[in-house]
Amino acid sequence: MRNREKWVTDTLVELADTLVPALEPANYWLCVADRYTQLIASSSVHLTAVGDRPVRVDTDERLGAPPLGELLAEEGPGVESEAYGEPVVNVLLGEATARWSRLAPAALSLGYRSIHAFPFNRREDVLGAVTILTTETAPLPQTELSIATALADVATIGMLNHRAITRLTSTSDQLQGALSSRVVIEQAKGLLSARLEVSPATAFQVLRRYARSNNLRIGELSERLMSRHLTVTDLAVPPRKAAGRARRR
Repeated sequence: MRNREKWVTDTLVELADTLVPALEPANYWLCVADRYTQLIASSSVHLTAVGDRPVRVDTDERLGAPPLGELLAEEGPGVESEAYGEPVVNVLLGEATARWSRLAPAALSLGYRSIHAFPFNRREDVLGAVTILTTETAPLPQTELSIATALADVATIGMLNHRAITRLTSTSDQLQGALSSRVVIEQAKGLLSARLEVSPATAFQVLRRYARSNNLRIGELSERLMSRHLTVTDLAVPPRKAAGRARRR
């Protein structure tokens, strides 16, 4: 990597840029996994993240196929890192056969020699973990460890921010929908009150009675009335007759 400082700053900015509802989590985590392969030479990355749709990313197809495909979800540093919220680094697979009796031999058979994992967690929020297998035996330098930890932290914060903005957007849309529906209902009440020469309270009773009789929401009924798919007369006559008129239209 020719310019480590620029790569780090660009990557951190990229991973922090999540405040858009249209962000696709699967693509985001794929980007995170790719950045780890760029950071740590001779590495393959296995990443898991929870959400509405759980995500699994394997940068080497061997990690998703037997035997590692299932073992990485059952034991190893990724499982421990996610469970305890702490990185597990610089573990030589040749010395870990007792610790991970199935994973370590399987990884060794594919040419991997060391393994690391970093959790995606922030306080009580746990989103998953990234496991990094390398063909090297030398421990990761402190610089790489610090950067790898920072990537996990920023990715976690970025995804939590994305989820928060998505929830806020959804709530805002729901509130806007409720407000729009309320406005239409008030318009329908005003129309009925004026045409039938009754109070707004009585007009609302007419709306509610017709809605119940015809299995409609009051908001939907009000929209039909204001768009002239129904008339004031329809609501003022017995429900069966009014429903017949609406069907004939």
